[in-house]
Amino acid sequence: MKQISLDLVDPNQYDVIIAGSGAGGLLTALALSARGRKVLVVEKESRLGGVWHGYWVDGYRVDQGLHVITRVTRGAFVRFLKSYLSPPPEFVLHDGWEFRVCDKTGPIPSSIGETLRWPLTGWRGRLGLVRIGAKIKTMKLDEMRKYKDISFLEFMQARGATNKVMLDVMQSAIYMAAGVPISEASAYEALRTLKDTDREPSKFASAKKLLFGSSEYDEGYVIGGMEGLVKRVIETINGDYVLDAPVERILESDAHVTGLTVGGRNIQHSRIVSDIPLWSMDKIVESDMAESRAFFSRWSKMEPTKGITLWLGLKKVVIGDRKNRVLVHPNPNRWIVSVSSFDRTCAPDGRELVAIAMMAEPGKSLDEHVAMMKGNGFEKYYPGILDHVEMEHAQMSYATRAKLIPGQTDLDRPGPRTPIDGLYIVGTDTAGSGVGLQQAAQSADGVIHALQEDSYL
Repeated sequence: MKQISLDLVDPNQYDVIIAGSGAGGLLTALALSARGRKVLVVEKESRLGGVWHGYWVDGYRVDQGLHVITRVTRGAFVRFLKSYLSPPPEFVLHDGWEFRVCDKTGPIPSSIGETLRWPLTGWRGRLGLVRIGAKIKTMKLDEMRKYKDISFLEFMQARGATNKVMLDVMQSAIYMAAGVPISEASAYEALRTLKDTDREPSKFASAKKLLFGSSEYDEGYVIGGMEGLVKRVIETINGDYVLDAPVERILESDAHVTGLTVGGRNIQHSRIVSDIPLWSMDKIVESDMAESRAFFSRWSKMEPTKGITLWLGLKKVVIGDRKNRVLVHPNPNRWIVSVSSFDRTCAPDGRELVAIAMMAEPGKSLDEHVAMMKGNGFEKYYPGILDHVEMEHAQMSYATRAKLIPGQTDLDRPGPRTPIDGLYIVGTDTAGSGVGLQQAAQSADGVIHALQEDSYL
């Protein structure tokens, strides 16, 4: 894919125009290219990728947000890359989760035996966790879907699962996935996250995991980081892109998309895929159709989430392992990963790159968030990290999805089709299970299938 200026755009050269170059848009363009189609990508920023992005700070390579990728061995994102990039990228799996509640640490138990030995609570809490854990591990996806319109806290309370430590640990896990606390998160999204599945396992597999647990973790980090991955995707796409080109209008006539307005210029086209944030589409789609206006108005009420990532370059290796650490208490919940333990290329020799992530709290500045992340118990429980910092870099950005709340789960999200023929929507807030890049790939898959069904491919 090569960059061109807006004045050189000839819409007749392209099979599809993609508005926005986030992960969903670029993955859609990648799949279309593999099918022999040529695309035009128009992007409002001065670079491609959105939050799917990486760059260098003082000799350390950081990502835009902490991208530990889920479903590395069996998910849609990795299937996408294996299908369309040759050779496929290399992923390194992490070695498990460690949750810290003040002076005690432990994982989320994966078997009855581990639950009965769980160090974070007493016997009463462990027995309660056995009951609710067995229920979650053996629950079918169809049953989970019945709880999409209530919160996870309501689900737990209805089953007498009220142990505070158990709920706090679950909240710290769910918060990263759903963008909201368990009092607001959809029970369906929380249950699916805790069970760690998008497919229905057999009864035998569920029973075996419940009894014996599992040491297999299906999450990891890609060698080369987001910078290398996005670069390879862009190089593989067949087409052109225009930067600093915000889409002002998407145009419709007689229920068919007719083009878009970029920089005051109307570009006519009958097939457009929008990777513009869904909550802002009602201000961009220009339509006389009541159905279309109602459709985009409904999704304008989605609430985007913001995340904070603090990158610390250390003069020496302090953590040195591939565990995902979560500081549950003292609050706020923080997620700590030694990224250079997965990929040495992101840090100078003998150094370590550590990422700390949390959800942003309303009304607080970036500096206030950084102070919270480095304080509130962090200096006590991870003292070696702060003693050896030579690079510090903080980011505040939109997280990769809107809040997964009752009524707005992945089951409720629209897409890939819209009421306007020829206009499709892609991205983490449109459709597809999972979070982040996993959800972006699910969404791109959906767009490709819809274009095929509509005889556009």
